[in-house]
Amino acid sequence: MSFLKRLRYHPFKKDNNRKGVALLLAATTLVLMVYIANEVSMDSTIEYAVNSQEINRIKAYYAARNSVDIALLRVKLFQQASRMQLPSGFAQELDQIWKFPFAWPLPIPAEASAIDKEDVAGTLKEALFEGQYEHQILDEGTKIDVNDLASPSKTLREVTKKQLLNVFENKIQSDDRFREQYQNFRFDELINRIYDWMSSSNASINGGDKRGPFQGLGEGYPPNRGFRTLDEIRLVPGMTEEFFNILSPLMTVYGMKAINPNTSSEAVLKSLDPGITTEAVKEAIERREDPDKGGPFRGGTSEECRNDFKSFIESRGARLATEFDQIPFVCDKVMNFKIIATGRSGSGKGAVQKKITVVAMDINKAALQIRNFIDKEKQQNSGANPGANPNPGSGTSGTNPSGPTTSASQQEPLPKGRPRIVYWSEI
Repeated sequence: MSFLKRLRYHPFKKDNNRKGVALLLAATTLVLMVYIANEVSMDSTIEYAVNSQEINRIKAYYAARNSVDIALLRVKLFQQASRMQLPSGFAQELDQIWKFPFAWPLPIPAEASAIDKEDVAGTLKEALFEGQYEHQILDEGTKIDVNDLASPSKTLREVTKKQLLNVFENKIQSDDRFREQYQNFRFDELINRIYDWMSSSNASINGGDKRGPFQGLGEGYPPNRGFRTLDEIRLVPGMTEEFFNILSPLMTVYGMKAINPNTSSEAVLKSLDPGITTEAVKEAIERREDPDKGGPFRGGTSEECRNDFKSFIESRGARLATEFDQIPFVCDKVMNFKIIATGRSGSGKGAVQKKITVVAMDINKAALQIRNFIDKEKQQNSGANPGANPNPGSGTSGTNPSGPTTSASQQEPLPKGRPRIVYWSEI
């Protein structure tokens, strides 16, 4: 009978007990649904995070772009204000137009009153802009322009080479480890190879074919052109990372073709002549920043500006070589600016930051400086009076730190639009 009963069993009949199978099927279905829901939720979370990051990147980028535009506006306002006939005391404060730090949201001073804090907080809430940004405007023109090693002006070539040599000489004198390791190193040959990078001739100043030391870089080197970025100097044979780190804070490829004693750093001023002492440079910097000690150095021409600086540092113990009188000086306002703008969006781990670096340069003024040097050299070679200005009205113009040197009508018109951008980098 048991065998016959088994033959008569049918699993799909209603009277059969299928509760265990239904429970197993329900559990399996539930697990599958939970798995699918979890996968969909995870995919949605990842997609949301990716899209949020992309939005934050866009916001951060345009925050940095907005910061650059405001910085360029400050530079333009400074250029316009520098051409105005202003009292001496007020003219000295014009640099604050571009030097003063700027950030958004507006920082609230700790000593601000509760009412002021509420006003600032209310302004921030009403603003449509959600990102954060800040920028820093630096003087780029007062550094040593490495491209002047191949300048058409002999004066600029010689002055630049001497400055670079003095930088290494000062390092040898002030650093015992560096002196012990490099006191016999031929830094002049290294600087000559920097020149070979730019020279159109295949003959090296060091002797022989200049292309020999550059063979390891492959075809197309040296490129026979000026440096486009400072990082290219790393490719020059013999340029170690240590040498580059010494030079890079003092060098640029967007120089103003002259030394401004009112804005140059201590290291740049010391590179002008080995006889300039550290104490003399520090006192010169203290003087230019303090009106009670004499204020900025003055001079409407290169000679006047240089003589004012020269007489001051010589009175502080500096012993200058005769070649010092060949160095071009300018006491005029800053011409070339480096803008470092940073934009941020988001908070916490999702925060994104973008940085834009821009160099704004007065190309016309730099070209005018070179032309004046070349004209002066031609006069000296022809036996004419080197003190005469071959281009009346083309000398240094504008408002120098001591006040206006020429009337507004004698100045060349300020170019329209925003300052000329010659370099743009995004990170």
